[in-house]
Amino acid sequence: MIYTAIYQNTQGELSYETYKGNMNRQSAWLDAAKIGGSNDKCLIALVPGVHPVYFYSDYVKSVSDDTASEIRNHDLFELN
Repeated sequence: MIYTAIYQNTQGELSYETYKGNMNRQSAWLDAAKIGGSNDKCLIALVPGVHPVYFYSDYVKSVSDDTASEIRNHDLFELN
């Protein structure tokens, strides 16, 4: 079965990759966690199937300054 695994590294950066895993969810999770661990990444989510994953940091970098500013107005991490 194909899965999309979402990882976070020690710097807090998010990434994802797809891989072929076991049909059993527990086995698939453990396998994906081992794959991430060997690359200093922590598995935070495992989704069945192939899916593009969009992260906040990627989106804010790709828009105009005005739009990015508007997005940050609604970002819990940016609010004081």
